[in-house]
Amino acid sequence: MQVRIFLSWCHRNADLKKALLADLLPVLGIFTDLEVEWWEDSHLTCGEEFLPGILDRLDEADFGLLLLSTHYFASEFIRQHELPRFAGPAADRGSLPVALAPLPEFRAEHDLGGVERQLVFTSGSRSFAELSGHRRTTFANDLAGSIRRRALAENGYRSL
Repeated sequence: MQVRIFLSWCHRNADLKKALLADLLPVLGIFTDLEVEWWEDSHLTCGEEFLPGILDRLDEADFGLLLLSTHYFASEFIRQHELPRFAGPAADRGSLPVALAPLPEFRAEHDLGGVERQLVFTSGSRSFAELSGHRRTTFANDLAGSIRRRALAENGYRSL
């Protein structure tokens, strides 16, 4: 099965994003039952218009891999153009929210665009940024498995 993933991230988290993708992309590439294509805004080419290029890729995506942080939620561009496609009442694409960095508590006084109603991927309640060494690799491996199960709709009942 082929799945297209739109990478939604805040540029202030570039180093964390790069570290996560270094371990995540190879694992996604070795699944035999899932072919993953992913896109992020750095894939825009010379002369391509920024907003239309992003909006076109959003329309083509099956899922959004949301790399969450406080900077992510503070980004006006993300909140206006990307997040509504993956969370909240107008969402029309699947969401794969990941705690890239520590997040505020999901409380009524925080506007998190609907993400607060979704299960956010963590490792034992810890974000990727809170881990180091092999624990980051394990985080990426487990995330790849979670993405695979979601893409293949393997989230139903299981035998005892």
